[in-house]
Amino acid sequence: MRSVLTIMVAAILGACSPQFADRPDGDPVNASVRDLVVPDGENDVFLTLPANPWKAADPINIAQQVSATWTDPEAAETRERTTFIARIAITTNHVMVTVLDGLGRRALDIDWTENALNVTRADWLPDRIDARRLLADMFVTYWPLDDVKNALGHGMTIQQTPSGRIIHADHTQNALITVTRPATDPWQGTATLHNARHGYTLTINSQRMAP
Repeated sequence: MRSVLTIMVAAILGACSPQFADRPDGDPVNASVRDLVVPDGENDVFLTLPANPWKAADPINIAQQVSATWTDPEAAETRERTTFIARIAITTNHVMVTVLDGLGRRALDIDWTENALNVTRADWLPDRIDARRLLADMFVTYWPLDDVKNALGHGMTIQQTPSGRIIHADHTQNALITVTRPATDPWQGTATLHNARHGYTLTINSQRMAP
């Protein structure tokens, strides 16, 4: 019997799964375009994406149900919550992410290649939904450890544990980001990411899909 997530994805994403298209040759995207998430308005970036989006040869196709919770800055004791569906398609040198809201509306498209990092947003999407932060969170949760180490900004370190990863800032013991994920296959099962500095948590239910 297929899981609930499989049925949701088949019903909602069947008509809009990412498709790869040929792109014209061009100069590699510059580093400033790949700089993601400036924490607290500081000048140093949180991470710089690698020039090569994905090095492995085997394609990856993932369906995710993501639940995000955060504190409303205008009401410190009020917790907000939203759920969305993501479809991730990865091949060598190419990452595509499609995000739908709970009503099945297409909210975001992220297209990352060696030559460009393009984000398309729906007009109705609230400004607080940051596609670049979403991509950064996905990157630190799932990408190979060495890639994440090399991408982190100055003064930031990452520690890998049997149950996940911890990112520290300024060589302190205070965790900036804590990730838990399945040990055998991070892309299959439930992962969580907690950003202590910005006060939000993602709970990510992932399932591998047929190409």
